[in-house]
Amino acid sequence: MVIFPSTMALITDDMDLEKQYSPSKWSRRFSTSQKVLQHHVDFVSAASEAAINNVPHKLEIEYGSTPGQKLDILGTDLPDDSPILVYVHGGYWQELSRELSRYPAQPLYRFRIKTIVIGYDLCPAATLPEIVNQIQNAAKFVFSYAEKMGSRGVYFAGHSAGAHLVAKLLSNSDFLEHTPGSCRLQGAFLISGVFDLRELIHTSVNMAVQLPREWAVPLSPQFDCFTHLQARRVRVYILAGQHDSPTFKKQSREFYELLYNTCLMQNMYLEIKDNMDHFDIVECFANDDNYLKNLLVHDIRKHL
Repeated sequence: MVIFPSTMALITDDMDLEKQYSPSKWSRRFSTSQKVLQHHVDFVSAASEAAINNVPHKLEIEYGSTPGQKLDILGTDLPDDSPILVYVHGGYWQELSRELSRYPAQPLYRFRIKTIVIGYDLCPAATLPEIVNQIQNAAKFVFSYAEKMGSRGVYFAGHSAGAHLVAKLLSNSDFLEHTPGSCRLQGAFLISGVFDLRELIHTSVNMAVQLPREWAVPLSPQFDCFTHLQARRVRVYILAGQHDSPTFKKQSREFYELLYNTCLMQNMYLEIKDNMDHFDIVECFANDDNYLKNLLVHDIRKHL
């Protein structure tokens, strides 16, 4: 078989894209990507179980009609007006779960912050537009709950694909304008997110997501408008790991530039976390002293 130079370039580009969008291949903590992934699942499983064992909670609250549309509230014994962190897990919209994503709750509980963990249906059983809509349904539930409780403030955090879903939620000005309780939205933490899907559809990730090419731009937060967040004074923290892939770091920087330069948002923060990869940047949330808790507590003390 003869491979012409142009064909070889395409093959090389595809191979490079595959690596760029394979976060486990960039970690320096383990000898193989499989060990990175296994450690992550083991770690968040144990930390999430510890949270359930130590934090009063209510689990599997339905916010929609399909099996994945459930959420957990941890810290149910805290004062009604406690601030709330809403966590949306990653896994390229096809892996991980609500049950494995309760690990931020215990350190936050000690600072009298409730945690709500959102679950959603996964690809390929659900399409990406359906998942985006499910997160909107969950947010409607959260804002209603926050309004009923008199919460002093609601914050969203999303990791990887979860950051994409939180960003899509933030871009929906009509939803935020017409949803009771959304005035309690204070900030968002977008962690190692993917904000531009155009390249991703050409990788193996899309085997399960099955995203048509023509949907890539409409479903990319990088092409949305966020100017409405300015009037709300919402703070947005964009974070990535030093040992994320160059593409993941680039996407975080470009999304920051979109918000800062194009959408003219002022309450913007970008940080590439030293010595962290795509996974321990959220694994650390289970520790008593972690940067998410520190950022959140600082924001609460400054603004609430």
